[in-house]
Parts: sequence; structure tokens; C-alpha cells
Amino acid sequence: MFLSKSFHNMIDADARAHQLYVQNAGWTAFPTYISFERINLNYQFFPHFHPYVAVNRAAVPMMKLSLLERLKEGGLPELEDSDTLYMPQPNPPPGQPKQALVVIPNSTRASLSASIAALRPSDNSTLALTAGTPLTLADNTLVTVPKGTLVYHADGSTSNLAADTSLTLPGQIPFAYSSGIQITGTGIIVPDFTAVTLPNGASSAVLTADGSQLNLPNGTVISLRSGLPLPFFYEGIFDNTHYNPSLWVQQPYPVKNLDFSSSGAYSIYNWELFFHFPLLVAVHLSQNQKFQDAQKWFHYIFDPTDNSLGPTPERFWKVQPFQYTDVRMIQDILVNLSKPQDPQLYAETINSIASWQSNPFQPWAVAKFRPTAYRLKTVMAYLDNLIAWGDSLFQQYTIETINEATQIYIMAANILGPKPQAVPNKGAVKALTYGDLRGKLDGFGNSLVEMEVDMPFDMTPTSGTGTGPNGSQILPSIGQTLYFCIPRNDQFLAYWDKVADRLFKIHNSLNLQGVFQRLPLYDPPIDPALLVRAAAAGLDVSAIVSGLNQPLPLVRFQLLISKATEICQEVISLGSNLLSAIEKQDNESISLLRAQHENKLLQLAEMIKYSQWQDAQKSTQALQLSLATAIQRYSYYQKLLGRTDAQIQASIPQLDALDTGSLQNLNFSQLDSGSEPQMSLDPISPDISLKSTSVSDGEFKTLSNHEVGELKKLGLAHDFQETANGINVLGSVLALIPQFKTHVQPMGCGATIDFGGHHLSFNSEALASAARAVADQFSYEAGNAAKLGSYSRRELDWTFQGNTAKAEINQIIKQIRGAQIREAIANQEYTNHQAQTGNAQQIIDFLEGNPVEGVSQVKETTVGFYAWMKREVKALYANAFQLAFEVAKKSERALQNEIGDSSLAYIRYNYLDGNEGLLAGEKLFFDIKTMEMAYHDLNQREYELTKHVSLLQIDPIALIQLRATGSCAFTVPEEAFDLDCPGHYFRRIKSVALTIPCVAGPYTSVNCTLSLQNSAIRTNTDLPGNKYYRQGPDDKRFNDYYGTLQSIVTSSAQSDSGLFETNLRDERYLPFEYAGAVNSQWQITLPSDVQQFDFDTITDVVLHIRYTAREGGDVLKAAAVGNLNRLIKNAQTVGSVRLFSVRHEFPSQWSKFKSVAIGGAILTTELQLSFFPELYPFWSRGRIVGSNQLKAVEFFAEMPPKDTTASINMNDKADKTGNTYILARNPLLGNLLVGSLPSKGKALPAAITDSTHPPLTLYFDNNVMEDLWLAITWGI
Repeated sequence: MFLSKSFHNMIDADARAHQLYVQNAGWTAFPTYISFERINLNYQFFPHFHPYVAVNRAAVPMMKLSLLERLKEGGLPELEDSDTLYMPQPNPPPGQPKQALVVIPNSTRASLSASIAALRPSDNSTLALTAGTPLTLADNTLVTVPKGTLVYHADGSTSNLAADTSLTLPGQIPFAYSSGIQITGTGIIVPDFTAVTLPNGASSAVLTADGSQLNLPNGTVISLRSGLPLPFFYEGIFDNTHYNPSLWVQQPYPVKNLDFSSSGAYSIYNWELFFHFPLLVAVHLSQNQKFQDAQKWFHYIFDPTDNSLGPTPERFWKVQPFQYTDVRMIQDILVNLSKPQDPQLYAETINSIASWQSNPFQPWAVAKFRPTAYRLKTVMAYLDNLIAWGDSLFQQYTIETINEATQIYIMAANILGPKPQAVPNKGAVKALTYGDLRGKLDGFGNSLVEMEVDMPFDMTPTSGTGTGPNGSQILPSIGQTLYFCIPRNDQFLAYWDKVADRLFKIHNSLNLQGVFQRLPLYDPPIDPALLVRAAAAGLDVSAIVSGLNQPLPLVRFQLLISKATEICQEVISLGSNLLSAIEKQDNESISLLRAQHENKLLQLAEMIKYSQWQDAQKSTQALQLSLATAIQRYSYYQKLLGRTDAQIQASIPQLDALDTGSLQNLNFSQLDSGSEPQMSLDPISPDISLKSTSVSDGEFKTLSNHEVGELKKLGLAHDFQETANGINVLGSVLALIPQFKTHVQPMGCGATIDFGGHHLSFNSEALASAARAVADQFSYEAGNAAKLGSYSRRELDWTFQGNTAKAEINQIIKQIRGAQIREAIANQEYTNHQAQTGNAQQIIDFLEGNPVEGVSQVKETTVGFYAWMKREVKALYANAFQLAFEVAKKSERALQNEIGDSSLAYIRYNYLDGNEGLLAGEKLFFDIKTMEMAYHDLNQREYELTKHVSLLQIDPIALIQLRATGSCAFTVPEEAFDLDCPGHYFRRIKSVALTIPCVAGPYTSVNCTLSLQNSAIRTNTDLPGNKYYRQGPDDKRFNDYYGTLQSIVTSSAQSDSGLFETNLRDERYLPFEYAGAVNSQWQITLPSDVQQFDFDTITDVVLHIRYTAREGGDVLKAAAVGNLNRLIKNAQTVGSVRLFSVRHEFPSQWSKFKSVAIGGAILTTELQLSFFPELYPFWSRGRIVGSNQLKAVEFFAEMPPKDTTASINMNDKADKTGNTYILARNPLLGNLLVGSLPSKGKALPAAITDSTHPPLTLYFDNNVMEDLWLAITWGI
């Protein structure tokens, strides 16, 4: 705000106008030297409250407005959905589409399309604004959309405006697939960044950089963008009605809303609630293999599966600042840093760099200025979860899990989209030194430099370009670029490669390690009883099922069980540490709680101590009042005794202050009785008569002389009174005497004498009066003595009262001293209590690990420390237990594999139930030991046998394929083993060695890869339906093994097991160990690209299979023999196919066959072969006779290397008039010429050639082949 009258104005105008005092003139003006400046003060307000934790904004039907209510009523999903609710219908009724969103007042965004001059009304200054300056337009601003502008409609269609269209801002935000401004009342959507015109200008535009208001001229062209949607939790509180802010208040104004700004007081809590918390839980769940639950938590932030209406990608983001926040490219940010175009972006970038420099290892400090980093983090974490989820399914390697993993990988690929391609350089920059760049470096250490094209053949130099120092013409620059490029984000780009790698492996039948592996048609069956036990234990059945088909461990049971025992003992030790941490945490908590309670009690008792101190003070004051009363009484009696005030004041003692120092030193100096002043008592001398006087009835009292005199006088007075009374009585008696008269009247005048009782009575009264007068005198004297006696006693009493007051003063002084001591004690107790309270608080601070004044060391073992220790030990305990459990499960899997019983189960799933999972290690240890003893009890010795399997005998065609192509696959059937030991079952491989008889040069290795693709084990001796052979893939007597593809590579191929040393006690399983021996499918591969020896010299391939077996009994043996006879009869057993090399086994016939020169009249050459019993297996003696016809005859002709003969004809007759049989090229057999005789008819010869059964005779029209193999199939 502008100060029209500043403080300095007031000083100069008023205070300093009369500063100089001049004699006879008074105060006059004095020149001052204080200057002042007129300044503008701008204000920015921020709300420092969280409006919607527990308070509703307004009553909206069917809507909970406070976060607490939403959490209470709708749970976590409704709470997490709170920040992305927008008006007018956050939750429309079912079946009703969502409406266009209302825009936040005065939030329409725009940027200038050209440079203009704008007026700032706050200071009437003119601002030169460049193109691209971001602005915010007020509501009711009128804009014109020009004719021909491409607009969208709610249904996704497009059209061009037929005429200029006026649009009054703010419009609406369409809830459709297109983003932009929807014209209110229509379905027309003006896309973002459309160039429009302000026909009337804009008087309330806001400069986004500093929030100041601007006036834009008429006809200003801007690039228009929609405003921000009005959140449901939004309420304006700074409008004209409530506040009416001036132009000096910067915008945006504070509002009630869920704040996510970097400067918001409560934004950190909203970030924690709506972003960091779900992300933390999701990442934690993903790291703990809870991928589906993790995805659920990720969807609170980012949900790429959202198929609802709405613009993309806004509808995928579930956090408010991620939905409508511009994505700033790093290239644009750095260019703007070197050449500022957007002041707001420049300020944010500077703040971000400063925060990064202050906190180099805290990426969150930088991300709060650039939320795009949060979005990248979320997407990357989401992709990590998908890829880890897919990998966990892929490594199970079943048809179901691979299909599921494929869908997950495809989802990740859809999120990633096409892989970014490297953008070619547009030109080159000149190499510069640090000195050249030093003056141009921006805040990030980069610089904009001129760029020239690499091939400037089309760049015509402009006039005035000039030449360089060497005379060469200077090429014009095509623009500016950053000198230091932006590095590639290899971690982010690796996602495309990783997803592509997984999909490639799936599409090419490779496992996760990239090795080819054939999938079984069905997964192994699941034991329902196991699932029932798992469900009864409250476990995740899906987790149990996913753990059933895990690959076999690489090492043996003995090693695994020892490691499981060791790790379990560590788990037990960690369990003890966990219990100790819990106990210590509880003890520390109790100590802290006790200290807190003591501190609370001390705080509660502080009032009591303070009151006791005040009570002591009041007691002292009361004694002082008592002392004052005693002194007043003492002064009163002293004044009665005739002393002056000065005398009285001088006699009153003064109590000195309490010596608290000696009390603190425990050597009280005022301990003796004379330490306090005392008043001496006045002497009292009563006038006591030495004579004891009887008062009455012989009672004697001690009386003073005055009292004795009084009593005596009173006695005399009493006596005289009694005498007077007696005389009165006598007088009354005498009055009874008659009156006697004597008249003497001489001369008529005379005298009459009257005497009698009246006169006697009168005399008596006279005498009584005299006696009474004496009595009165004695009474007076007695009264006088009594007065003197009372005065004497009064004086004595006053003296006594004065002495009593003195004594009371002395006593009160002592009491005051005691009260002072008690007050000092109470004060010290209060002070000590305060110190004790402070010490108790210090104890609490120390127990809480806070710094304590005067204590150099901070307590480390706090409740928080033990809580951390408990958490860490518990995590370590859980991880160690999980490791022990996994090793124990591997041990159990190894036990099942080595014993051959998959039903053996010793490891349970409920070890961690209750009480922090304590004793889980002990329980697991007991089960491990139980399993170990079970292994020793069940590990019985089985038959140990060796089988030499000749490829020439079991599959001659595969041998031919190997010689021709360097690779073949074959199966070792069960009857091959039944030929040796019929009646055995549960045949499992112990080790395999390979021999390849061939001709190889010196120091030439015969490197052959032998792979076991699958096999089977006959697990019991049952004969369902009295049938020995396998009844399809679901035969429960056989257990198919589809484990990880196992392979060995030979070096010498002479009983080569692919190992340096075949040690049967190797801690690791030997190759193929415990795999099924019967019906085992093998793959042999020789390096055929560059052959080190001639494959044609391979005469056979021999597998030396060491295996174990169990005795099946006579019944199984009889069934095996019967099955052999059946297979021999049907020509389906081992040895039923015999391969002959005509060149080697029939040399005479071969020589004769090759010696004929075909041509001219000679059309064919004859090949005649005779079959004798010695050509067949020994066990066929007596079983095969000449009458037995061959079942099949196949020919394989090897032509010279450069021969291109496509086919060879075989005939029954030399002139080709008989039946013709064609030998044609077969690519699967290395382009050998392959043919056969028909299995029906008379073409097949007898199995034994004799006099009645002719040999096999055929005529060939070509004999240039280098060798000819003949495979015959025979039976009974």
C-alpha cells in the first residue's frame, strides 16, 4: 500500500517544526536532515489452517464433507478420493453421466501471443510484456474465437467454426476425451492453446509471475487455456463481500481448499495423506511380494486401468496436483533458466536449485518444486511392481502363470508406449573453455551458446556477415542451444528393454533365465488337504498354492537342514533380543511414566507448597499483629502507670532479621534464648498486712494494710450501727411509757411540764443518732481505706498487666522468630519443590533423550530408542525368521525330493501368531529337528544300479539325426530298465555320464550338451485294471518331473559326467540327480556351426545312467515281464529297431553296389542284403524266426557334400518295371535322402534270411551316395 503521509512526514511536519529554542523568541524551526522514500508494499496472504479435517463446508445431500466423516463412512477409498472431487457432481447418481466441470473463479489461463504494453493500475506504471508471458484472466472476460478454428464436440467429433464466436469466460471444463474450454450451454469445446482475441481488452488480468493486476489493451491476441476445475472442497473467503482486497494484495487470494502448494502451511499434511502415504504403503507391499495389494494402493495415486470418460492422461491421476499441473520439459526449464521467458518458472527453478544445494541428498526437497518428478517416481514404482509381479509369475513357469505374466508385461508395455528414439543433433557448437563460459553460466551451471548446422550447403551467407580472422566467411547461427546437454535417463529407458526382454522370452519358449524349457500340459495336482490345513490356520491359500511348485533347491537336505538350524538359532537369539527390547521399552516407558507422574504430582503439589509458604507468611503476619496488639496493650497500661510515649517506645524491643545464612550453613546463630530481645518485668510490691485477719467462719485471708484497716473500721462502724439500732429499739420501747404532764400556771400563765415515754424515746433516738454518726465516721474511714486499697491493687494490677503484656511480647517475639524460621522453611521447601519439579522435568527430558542443561551427555536408550530397536529387531527378527522359514521349507522340499514322498510336511505356517511372534524360532527349531529325525528314519538304502543306454539301440533314427544335424532328441522308456530288472519301481537318477564313440583329432574336445527335458517316476506298485503300462498323462502311479531344465556339457565324451569330479557326497545335487529315469526325454546338441570333428564318425551315443530303485515284488515283476512280451510282439520295445550301415556292416555288398557304373544300358545297380540271427539282440534268440516278416524298412542315404540330387528311386526289378520307392530330401535329417518300403504288401522281407526266405533285394538308379543306412523294425 502507498503511504501518502509517512512517519518521516509526521516528524518533519510536527515534531521537528519547533526544535530550536532562541532566547526572547522561543521555539523556532530548525533544518532537518532526515530523508524519506515513498514505497509500495505488496501483500501475499496464506491460510494457516486446515479447513476440512472435521468441519463441513456446506450441507450437500448424500455427501460427506469433512475428511473424518469420509474416512468413517466410506473408509480409506473415499478418503483418498477426496482431493479429486470436482463440482458440480462429485458422485452422480448411478446411470447418470458426469457433467462438465465448473471452473475455479478467475482461474482461466492464457499466454500472450505477441509482445504488448500493459498498464498496472496499482502504481499506474506501464509494463512491456513479451510473447509467452503467462496470465490469468478474470471471469466475465469476453474473448473472440476466430472463424475457421478447429473445435471439438462432446462425442469426440471435430468441426470448424463457420463464423467468429464470442466466448464469455470462464466456460466449463469438458468431462470428455478432449480437453479445453466448453462453451457454456453448448457442446462446443475450444481446444487449449487456441489463439483468441480480447476485443474489449481485459481490465482484471493477473500477471502470473507476481500476482499483480493488469489492464490489457483492446484486441490483444492470447493463447487461451481452460481454468482449473472447481474442487469439491473449495470455498472463497477473500472475495469482495468478505474482505474487498485492494490492488496491493497479490493474487491468488487465500481460499479454503485442500492445499498442495509449496508455500502452504498445511500442504505437507495433504501431500502425506494423498500421495506419500499411499506410495509408501504400495512400495512396501511390492517389496514384500504383495503385488496385487500394492497395485490397489498405487491406484490411489495412479490408475492406468481407469476407462472412464475424461481427458487423457488427467483421468489416470488420482492426486489433485497431478491432474491439471503443466508438465515442464527439462529442456524448457533449463533454457528458461539461461534465458528467462517465464518469470514464475524461473523463480521456481531458482528455488529448486537452492533447495537441492541445501539438501543434496533429499530428492523430495527438489520434487516439491517440480511435481513431475513425483509422477515419474510413481510411474516407475508402478512399473517396478508390474515387472516384479510378472517375474514372480514367470519364474513359476506354468501355462497359467505365464499367461498371467504375459498380460502383466503387456500392461507395462502399454503404459510405456513406444520406446523413445534418439533425436539427431541439429547442429554443432564450438568447443569452449571454462573461461569462455564463466560469464554466461546460469544458476545451474549451464549456458546458452550459438549453434551452427553441420552441413551448411543450403545456408546462404547474408550481407554484412563478414569474415573471420583467417579470411573465412562466418556462417550464420541457426539458433541457440544449451552447451551441456541433458543426460539420458538410463534407468527409465531400461524399462522398455526389460519389458521387451520378458515378452521375447515368453514368445520364444524361454524361461526367465533365457533357457529353452518345455512346459507341461498340466500343472502338478494340488493336495486339497494342504489347502484345508492352510485355510484352517488362517493363511493365504493363494500364497500356499504359489509356493507349491517352487524349483528344487540346489543343495542337499543335510546342508539345508544344518543351515536352517543355524539360522533358526539366530532367530531364537533375535527373539530373545526382541523380548529384551520389549522389556526394556516397557521398563523405560514405566520409568518415563513414573517420572511423568511424579512430575505431575509435583506440579499438583506445587500449589500446596506455595500455599504452605503463604500460610507461614500469614502466620508470621498474624503474630506480628498479635505483637502489635500486645504492644498496644502494654503501652496502654504503661500510660496508665504514668509513663510517656517516649519512655514506652524506648522500652519496646525491636526484633532483628532472621539469619538465613546461618540456617543454610546448618549453624544457626540465633539459636540461644538471648538472641531475641526481651523486656524485663516491673517489680510488684503489694502492702500485705502481717497480721492475719479472720474474715468469716474462721477463714483467714492475706490482706493489705488498707484492707485490714477497712475491715476494722467496718467492724467499728458495724458495732456503732448495731448500738444505734439497739438504742432505736429501746427508744421504741420507751415510747410505750405514758406521757406525764405537770401544769404550772401561776398567774394563769404558767408552764406545763410534760415528761413521759415520748421524751425518753427522743433521747434514745438522739443517742442512736450519735452512735450512728460514729458508725458513719468509721464507715467513711473504712471506705477511704478501701479506696486506697483498690488504688493500690489497681496499680499492682496495671503493673501486672504490663508485665503480662511484656511477657506476651517476649513470647510473641519468640513465636515470630519461630514463624520466620517456619516461613523460611516453607519458602525453602517451595524453592526446593520448584527445583525438584525442574529436576523431575529434566529427568523426563533426559529420559526422552532431550538435551539437559548441565548434563553433557544425552540419553541414548530412550523409549524412542527402544521403540526403534524393537522395530528394527522385530524387522530383523521377521526377516531372519522368514529366511529360516524359507530355508526350512527348502529343507522340507529337499526331504520330499530325496525321500521321494511329497506328502511329508513338518513345517507349519502359524509360527508368528500372537504376542509379537515370540517363540516362533523355538517352534520352528522343534519342527526342524523333528524333520531331521524323520529324514534319518526314512532315508533307507535303495538298489543302486547302472544302465548303459545306447542310442543306436533305443532310437537309431535319432542317431542319424545327430550325425546329420548335430542335434537330436530321444526318450529312454521304462522297458529299457525292465529288460535289466523287471519288477523294480521308483527309479531315480543318481548321476549321468555320456560316451560318444567317434574319431576326433588330438587335443580335440567333444563338446556335447546333454539336457533332460522331462521324466517320470513310477511311485507305487499298483496295477489298476491289471495293466502295467501307463494309462495316459493322468495316471496317478507316475509322477512327472518338469523341473528346471538341467544340462551338462562334456569335454571328452568318454564317460563324461560334465563335472571335474563326480563326487556322490557333493553338497550340491549332481546334474539330473533325483530326476525320473523312466520315460526320460533327452536332448543332445553338438556345436554344428563350426565342427571340430566329423559327425559321420559317430557310431553311437551311450548314456551311463546311475540310478536307484525299489523292489516292487513278484506281482509287479510278472506284470513288467508281460508288458515286455507285449511290446516285443508289437515291435515297440528297445531293440525292435535295428540300424545298419551298409557301408560298414555289409562291406561286400556295398562294394558290389558301388562298383556298378550306371549309365547307358545299365539303368540300376543291385543291393542285396541278408539278415541273420546274430544281427539282432541276444534276447531275441528263439523269439524271431524266418517266418516273421519285418515291420518296417527305412533307408537313409548320405550324398556327397556338393551333390544336388533331389531323389533316388528304388525298384523291385533291375529294369524298373516293378514297384518304385523314392528316397527324397528331408530337411529335419540334414537333407538326407530318406525313404521306406511300404508296411503292407510283399515288399517287406523276412526277418531271417534262409533257404526259404530270400534276402532283401533292391535296385537303385543312383549309387553316388557316400553311405546308406538301413533301419529295420522287427517283431514276433
